[in-house]
Amino acid sequence: MNLKETALYVFVAIGAGTCSLLIAGSSKKTGPDTSNWLPARKADLHAVPLSELPEKAPALESEWLANHWKTPVPAQGKKPSGWSTVETDLSPETCGVCHPSQYADWKESWHANAMGPGVIGQLLDRDEPDDGYAEICQACHAPLTEQHPFVQTTKTETDENGKKKKIISGEPNPDFDESLRSKGLTCAACHVRNWQRHGPPKSDDLEAVTTGPHGGFVPKSEYQDSRFCYRCHDFRPGKRSLNDKMIQETYEEWRRTKYAEEGVHCQDCHMPEGRHLFKGIHDADMVNKAFTAEFVLLSNEKVPDSIKADFTLTNTGAGHRFPTYVTPQVNLVIWQVDAQGEAIAGTRKMDAIARKVSPNISKEYFDTRLMPDESYTFAYSEKRHENATALQAAVEVWPDENYTQFYKLRIKNGPEMHPTTLPMMQEALDDSLASRFTAWEQRIELD
Repeated sequence: MNLKETALYVFVAIGAGTCSLLIAGSSKKTGPDTSNWLPARKADLHAVPLSELPEKAPALESEWLANHWKTPVPAQGKKPSGWSTVETDLSPETCGVCHPSQYADWKESWHANAMGPGVIGQLLDRDEPDDGYAEICQACHAPLTEQHPFVQTTKTETDENGKKKKIISGEPNPDFDESLRSKGLTCAACHVRNWQRHGPPKSDDLEAVTTGPHGGFVPKSEYQDSRFCYRCHDFRPGKRSLNDKMIQETYEEWRRTKYAEEGVHCQDCHMPEGRHLFKGIHDADMVNKAFTAEFVLLSNEKVPDSIKADFTLTNTGAGHRFPTYVTPQVNLVIWQVDAQGEAIAGTRKMDAIARKVSPNISKEYFDTRLMPDESYTFAYSEKRHENATALQAAVEVWPDENYTQFYKLRIKNGPEMHPTTLPMMQEALDDSLASRFTAWEQRIELD
């Protein structure tokens, strides 16, 4: 298979810290489809498109922001005369010399891992002047021109049948910094344009500061608005969608919530007090703030030896669908326990709160994600095992489930797709599996 000829679509999800190049239209078998066994798929449940939900806040219109997020971010250009090497270094480590707390937060964040093994492991074998997919991925994962190995141009040609086709050409980038590429979404990606620093205002004063290191900075209120995050966390209208829902639309989800109406922005939760933490689905504390769980035993009859229970999860804290994207899967799991506290084989049942799509993103199997204050109930009804003394429930979070399956497919295809970077794919798979955690548990004793 020639991946360049068959890859028709690029799926980007910076919230998960990775980016997947998926083959549209492929019919290759990838192993058992476990989603077939989930009640959500059997019931054919699909969350409504956002177009059916009322907007609670208008989208911010900002010419400055539109220009700020034109990608790839143009090269910074000639270094200002008289500036020190610290002031003209784009590396996050150098920014950390004067901004140690921000750097310490960022270094542990998913923004710093935006070019982790799951991304760079795909791109290194594709680094050629005419390959447009790396450019699309890096638009969010490493958006500075200085992070791109090639400078590319795109033109549209019309063939003899009148069909338009984009032609990509490129040449080596004289400003390319290979070490900077691996740093992912850096400080400069958000804060530096043409060597000018920008950031959130320290007060209501939006007047530019022209003294101090690197010529001061320009305060912009856009840094405090959810729209600032839109460029990388939403697909644009007209891009890939399923069931009239974009593959990524977190900002548009937020605009239809009470949080948008009340002026609670992305930064209020994901950057509390201005900290550069960017915590989300991978962080257990953050996830626990997003939901409320209720586990209720409905019956405990020894005749006819049945157990019935309802396990309900409600989005009580996420300012968008819980979870957002197609990447994570939040499982509601129930099983019977014996007197020694061990799980009894054959009694474990589960359902999922997720948007489950096919590997080639051509079909939505189900979508049970929850807008704020929405709930989902998993009904457990099983025969009571003779050794059962308790019933246990758990919320298991698989932050990278979509990618877990994707990496397995990539590794299965092996050298054909990744002749030199297969170990990176394995590392990415291991990381995705290690990211799973239990967010909530409750045990109910049986009579």
